[in-house]
Amino acid sequence: MAQFKQYMQRSWKNIKQDLKEEVKQQFDVEFEGHHVTVHTTVAGATLFIDGELVDEVNRPSKLGKLRPSEVVKGEKNGLHVKAKVNGIKTLDCTFYINGKKFIKQKHELNFSMWKHREKIVPALIEAYEKNGTLENFTLPDEGYYYFDEEEHLEPGAYYEVLFSEHEQGYEHGFAKKLLKKVDWLLEKPSDKTRNSIYEDVLDDDFPEYALLFNDMLAELEVDEAALHKEAMWFIEHAAHRYVVDFALLLLGRSTVACDVDLLRVIGRHEEFTAFVAVALHRHGAPAHELLFELAKDTTGYGQQAAILMLEPTTESIRTWLLYDAPLLTESSLALIVAIAQKSALSEALKADSAPRELFARATMMLMCLTESEETVELYNELPEALLDYVRHAKTHITTYEQLYPIAKMAEYLSAYEWDYLIEYTSWQPVESNLVLSGLDAILTSANWQPMIEKAFAEERTMAQAITIARASGAEYMSLVYKKIVNGHFEPYLYAALIAGEDTHLFRAVIDYVEQFELAPLNPLERECIELLIDELSSYDGVGKRLMHHALQLEDELLTFSVLDTLQLWKVSSYLPEFEQELQNIAKTSANRAQRRFAKCLAKGH
Repeated sequence: MAQFKQYMQRSWKNIKQDLKEEVKQQFDVEFEGHHVTVHTTVAGATLFIDGELVDEVNRPSKLGKLRPSEVVKGEKNGLHVKAKVNGIKTLDCTFYINGKKFIKQKHELNFSMWKHREKIVPALIEAYEKNGTLENFTLPDEGYYYFDEEEHLEPGAYYEVLFSEHEQGYEHGFAKKLLKKVDWLLEKPSDKTRNSIYEDVLDDDFPEYALLFNDMLAELEVDEAALHKEAMWFIEHAAHRYVVDFALLLLGRSTVACDVDLLRVIGRHEEFTAFVAVALHRHGAPAHELLFELAKDTTGYGQQAAILMLEPTTESIRTWLLYDAPLLTESSLALIVAIAQKSALSEALKADSAPRELFARATMMLMCLTESEETVELYNELPEALLDYVRHAKTHITTYEQLYPIAKMAEYLSAYEWDYLIEYTSWQPVESNLVLSGLDAILTSANWQPMIEKAFAEERTMAQAITIARASGAEYMSLVYKKIVNGHFEPYLYAALIAGEDTHLFRAVIDYVEQFELAPLNPLERECIELLIDELSSYDGVGKRLMHHALQLEDELLTFSVLDTLQLWKVSSYLPEFEQELQNIAKTSANRAQRRFAKCLAKGH
C-alpha cells in the first residue's frame, strides 16, 4: 500500500509539472502599431500592452487551475484591450480591442509525456563530446522517477530483473500488447500510436518483460527501414530512460551497422549498457567488439550486463574474461558462471602447470562458484575444474596465508547434499571424493595451530583463522571464548561460538553477557545479542536475565527474537516470570503482529 501511495504521489507530481508547462503559452497581436501580449500559466494570466504590464489575474484555487478560464483587461496609449482565455482540449485566447472582437487564437493542448522534458540521448551525446566520459552523469529524468529525498538506485540496477527467468505472470500479455502496437505503428505511422507506445514503456516495469518483447519482435516480419526510422524517433524524443531502452530494442531488430557510434555513446552510461548489449547481441563479431569495448569501459551494473551478453568471439575477449573481468563480491552467481564459461576456465586448468596469475584468478572464481550447490546445475564443468584446481593447489599452497580460500571451499563443499548431487547433476562419486580428499590433504599438510593462535593474539584476520581452524581440525573454541569475554563484540566470533556447539562455553558467555545492562547498543553489539537470544531457543530456561534486558531496550527486532525463543520454551520456563512484560508488549507495541504474538505467549502459547 505504501508503494502504491508513493507511486500515486509521484504520478500526480509529474502530471502537475506537465500541465504547468503545457498551459504556459504566449498570445501576441499587432494593432495599429501597438503590440499586445497575453501570457498564460497554470496560476493565471497577464496582459501586456507595448511591453508594459497592465493587468494580472490569479486563479483562486487549485481546482480552478485544472480548467483555464479568466479575463484580463486594461488601457494604454488609447487602446482598450480585453482578452478572454479559456478551454479544455484547446487553450483559446480571444482579443477585444476598443470594444470590438479582433481575433481568436487557439493552441491545441498536447500532454505528450516527452514534450516539455529534456531529451536524454541528446544530453548524453553533448556530455560525452564535452567531457569524454559519462561517469557520474545524472540523467535528466531523475526528477520524474524519484522524489528529492528518496534513495536513488544505481544506474542499471534493474539488470538482474532484465535477465531473470522468474516471471510475475503478466509479462506475456504486456509484451504481446506492445508488439501489436509496434506492428500497427509500422503499418500506419502516427503520433497518436507513438504516444500510446511511449506511455506503455514509460515506467520501471518495462525491463520485466523487455526481453520477452524482444524475442517476439525478432519473429515479426518488418520493414527494417521503417522500423529503424521509428527507433530513431523514440531515440530523439525520449525524455525517460525506459523509453530509450525500448528504442534500443527496436534498433537491435533493424541493422545496427549505421548506429555504432550512437550505441557506443549511449552504452557508456550504465543505465543503458544492458539494453545496448541486447541490441548488439544478434549482430555478430563486429558488434561484440563494440560490446567488448563497453564491458571494459564501464564498471558497475552496466559492465555486469555487458559481460553476460558478451560472446568470446576472439582470443583477446577470452583472455580478458579469464584474467581481467572484475569479480565483485556483490556479483551474481550467473555472472561468475558466465565468466568461467566464456573464459574457458576449465580448459585452462587442464594444463600440466598453472601460472601464478591463472591460479589466483581460478581461486577467486572457484570460491564464488562453490558457495552454492546451485552452481553445479549452471556450470557443468565445475567438477573437472575443481579436480584440476586441487592438483595445482598442491603445488601453489605452501604457506598459512594462502590457506583461507582452500578452507572456505572445503567448508562450502562439506555442506553439500552429495547424494542428491551425484544422482541428479554432473558430479560423480569419484570426483567428489578426490576433490574433498585433495582439499583435506592440503589443509592437514602442516600444523597450522601456531599460526591460528598468532592471528588471535595479534587480533588480525581472526575470521579467516576460524575458517582455517574449522576446516583443518585445529582447536579454536577457547580462542574465540577468550576474545568474547575480553570485550570483543564481533558477530563472527559469536557465530563461531554457536556453530562450535560447546554447551559449557556457550553458557559461560551467557553468564558473561548477563552482567551488563545492554544499553545503549551499537549495531555490532546488537547483532551479537540477537545471535545469542536466537540460540537460547535450544536452551530451555537459560538466559532469562539477558532476555529481560533485551526487552527493556524496546528494540523491535530484539523483541521478536525474544518472543521467538519463548515460543520454543516450555510455558513453565517463562511464565509467570515474563508475564508482565508480555502483557505490556501486547498493549503498547506499535507492531500489530508483535502484539498478537505477545498476547498468545502470555496465555501460554
